[in-house]
Parts: sequence; C-alpha cells; structure tokens
Amino acid sequence: MPLPTYGAAPLAKTFMLVRILSLIAMVTIIGLTANFVSQIVSTNIEPPKEIVGTLSVTSLAALYTLLSLPFFYAQGSLTLLVLTAIDALLLLAFTIISVLLGRPLSYMNCMAVGSASDAASAQNAYEFTTALMGNVKAGATGIGGLAGTTRVNCFETKAIWGCCVGCAVLFATSCIVLPVLWWKARRAGGGAEKGGA
Repeated sequence: MPLPTYGAAPLAKTFMLVRILSLIAMVTIIGLTANFVSQIVSTNIEPPKEIVGTLSVTSLAALYTLLSLPFFYAQGSLTLLVLTAIDALLLLAFTIISVLLGRPLSYMNCMAVGSASDAASAQNAYEFTTALMGNVKAGATGIGGLAGTTRVNCFETKAIWGCCVGCAVLFATSCIVLPVLWWKARRAGGGAEKGGA
C-alpha cells in the first residue's frame, strides 16, 4: 500500500517517521513504567501518582497513535485536522508529565546514588524494600524518593522522563506537519478543480 502524499510527499514521510518514533518511545515508556510499578507494588507500597499517570496517558496515547495510522491512509482532509487537535492534546499531556517528572528528577545525580551489581539490582528485593521502607518512614514516597533508592531505579526513571520529553517533541512536530499537509492537500485539490473548469 503506497503512502498517501497529500500533495507533499516529504511531509507525509516525515509524519510517518514521527509516528513510528512516537510508538517506539511510548512502548519504551510503557515497559519501563510497568517494570517500575511492578517493583514498587511487590513491596506493598502504593506507586507514585506521577508514574501511574504516566503509564495511563502513555497507554492511551499509544492506542491512539496506532489507530491514527489507518485514518492517515484514508486520505480524508478533515481527518488531518482532527488528528492535529488530538495530537495537540497529547502534546499538552506529555508536556505536563515531563514537568511533573522533571521537577524532582532534574536535580538527582544517578552516579551519586549507591550502586548495586546487576544481579543485586535484579534479584535482591531486600535492598530495594529496605530503601523503600526507609523512604516511607521518612515520609518521602514521591517519585524522587523512590527513584533515588538504587542507581538502576534512578536511571530507569530518568529514561522514562527523557522518553516523555521525546514524545512531547514528536507530538509538537506532528502538530506542525499535519496542518501543512491539510493545506497542501486542499491547495492541490483546489488547483485541479480550477484547471478543469
């Protein structure tokens, strides 16, 4: 099935590239976030609302991104404007998530966090649980407190944050490309009608 051009083939290819990169980033966010939530829940502690919100928004955004591809192939000009509006809402959502995650994480130095070997980080739940319980007793159950328990957790949460920033940039690009594609398609269709009349 050939890629629809909408009168601007390079922009249509750019849109598809942005969608593919968005899906890769969102699958990465979902995987890392689900792993982080699983680690936290296994210690009988409620995960931070920022992480749960990130997982929820990213899951819905990934579903929308997958469903938007057939609509793009349908070549309806009004579809491009609807996709632009939804992409703008997702841009807003990922910007908010990036700010909420970035506030406590931007000051955290993962190299300064106590390191454990790979085997200990993956298998030794006792160290993780002890650090979490220390944070609970201290009252620091937010994302910053949980991310700072091990170096792996720190890098994992920073990767989630980075992918959310990447998604915000990709949805911003999509919000720019889609209206231009709509305009080009409308202009190409209007030019053909004037020439034929």
